[in-house]
Amino acid sequence: MILDALANWRLYSDRPAWMQAFAWLQTLTTDTVLGEHVISEDGSRDLYAVVFDFQTKNLLDTTLEAHRVYADIHVPLPVPTGGPEVHARFALEELQEKAPYDAVRDAVCFHHPDRFNALFTLHPGQFALYLPSDAHLSQCKTTPAPQDLRKVVVKVRAELLLP
Repeated sequence: MILDALANWRLYSDRPAWMQAFAWLQTLTTDTVLGEHVISEDGSRDLYAVVFDFQTKNLLDTTLEAHRVYADIHVPLPVPTGGPEVHARFALEELQEKAPYDAVRDAVCFHHPDRFNALFTLHPGQFALYLPSDAHLSQCKTTPAPQDLRKVVVKVRAELLLP
């Protein structure tokens, strides 16, 4: 997992998929259309983004998941459409499987643990990268009342990030 400021993205990789992902993220505006955006130069699903709206939730109402094929880059959009959200990261061996791996969704879901050791708030201007070895949850509220927010998750075929 990586948690850092968007401005520092170049510190982590010079792999083409990494460069393409962050080049696309720099094109985001408040007018960026909701939905899926293909980023791969060849038009494949090796690299794509999903821009979506959601309502923040209580911690225990979130989905705790991990992926096998894709790495996720989570980026909250700035106010007024976006804002901060609480995330958590877990090692897979710490968790009990809730639902088996779904290849169509590239996701395996887990039960929430009794303890949360790695909670953090992801703010606009930051990104969090989750690799297939990282179980994660997001969309948790930072205020007592739920908020309607917008974010982007860039999906990168994880093998494309390897040296």
